[in-house]
Amino acid sequence: MTRGADSEFVYCCIKILVMENSREEYEDEHLPDVEKIELERQLLYVAYENSYRVLTFKIPFDELIMQNNLDGMSSIMAYDPVEGIQKKELENIIAYYLGLDEPYYYLRCAELKKILDGLPDEVEL
Repeated sequence: MTRGADSEFVYCCIKILVMENSREEYEDEHLPDVEKIELERQLLYVAYENSYRVLTFKIPFDELIMQNNLDGMSSIMAYDPVEGIQKKELENIIAYYLGLDEPYYYLRCAELKKILDGLPDEVEL
């Protein structure tokens, strides 16, 4: 996954998070760089965790939203659940989990690879 794609994704996640919460609490231009990086890392993790849970049918998307809302957590996703996941988005999730270099996440990669193998090829325009 390229850093540009990561940054663009995280930027979108931050904007969603800002809209869901108090603007004063998450105004990213007021955060020091170290805190911005940590916030991006946390948002990326949450988005991939939520996406993994929905993609592997651990939880339906609408239930994820309700559960996270009750727990005070974000329901950000690494893809648009209405449109469905694209191959590149799923490849990014797999690459992220591989980068964590933990046996627990390798099992997730295997689950996600099966889903990836079942997706149709994307048409280049």
